[in-house]
Amino acid sequence: SASSVLGDWLLNRLKKGGWETETLTLKASLLQETGQAELCSSVDLADLLVLVFPLYIDALPFLVTKALEVIAAHRQGAPAARPQRFAVVCNSGFPETDQNALALAICHQFAAQAGMSWYGSLVVGAGGALGGQSLTATSRPGMKQVIRALDLTAVALAEGRPVPQEAVTMMTRNPVPFIPFATWCWLYGMVGGQRMQRQAIENGLKKNQLLARPLTA
Repeated sequence: SASSVLGDWLLNRLKKGGWETETLTLKASLLQETGQAELCSSVDLADLLVLVFPLYIDALPFLVTKALEVIAAHRQGAPAARPQRFAVVCNSGFPETDQNALALAICHQFAAQAGMSWYGSLVVGAGGALGGQSLTATSRPGMKQVIRALDLTAVALAEGRPVPQEAVTMMTRNPVPFIPFATWCWLYGMVGGQRMQRQAIENGLKKNQLLARPLTA
């Protein structure tokens, strides 16, 4: 997925900075006590926790929300033995990064409840265009600024600094500077819609079935 591609890039940069790292992938086992205990045990050992997740409408995916609830409850019962920092990278399907404000506010609140120092956030807009490709392989416009922002973030975190404002600002720039940003957003939505329609046809669905609302009263 696009989120794992972004996370892997950041992880590799932290390794180059001399950090010992561990990747935790949230799975259904998180709903069981054993899975929760394993998650909390790993998090307790970390000096820096970086959460990489896709935006779900305007908030966090279910397993991410569950993980934060479990960690916060665990920390309130047994505070961490060492100071810990928390930062997030959000992979957003929206081209406008301000769509992620609520999700980032939730993460910030989690840091306060878990007794962690908030070290900022980075939002990758139009993440759906990555398609799970390597960052250096994708032909998506503006990819150089995505890579640059991730590199700046990795260096800052490795040196004990928060996500730099330069990286945050870089992610808000128009990836196609020779056309208006509103036009880029329209093009992104149009291409994304066409891709969804092709996928529907490949799976035996008609175009009008994409608008079905089976749970509507």
